[in-house]
Amino acid sequence: MRMTHHASRRSIQRNLPMDILRLIQSYGQPIHSRGALSLMLDEDTIDLIAEDDLRRRQSLRRYRGAYIAESRQGDIITAARRTRRLRRR
Repeated sequence: MRMTHHASRRSIQRNLPMDILRLIQSYGQPIHSRGALSLMLDEDTIDLIAEDDLRRRQSLRRYRGAYIAESRQGDIITAARRTRRLRRR
C-alpha cells in the first residue's frame, strides 16, 4: 500500500492505524467524490469484515465513517473521518 506524505500525516493526526487503512482499502464502500475514488468504512462494510464476531464488530465501529481517497494509480492521497456527507460529482 503506497501513501503520500500527506496521507501518512493525516492518518496519524486522525488516529487511523495502518491495519484499519488496509481494511478500508480492501473492503471499503466505493464513492466517487471530487475526481478521486473514496473508500469508506460504513456499517455494511463493518458487518462484512466482522462476520459473526461481536467483539471485532465493536472494535471496528470506533472507525465507522473513516475513509481514504485513492488516486487512479491506487496511491492513498488522504485519510479522514467523515463529519458530514461526502460531496459527489
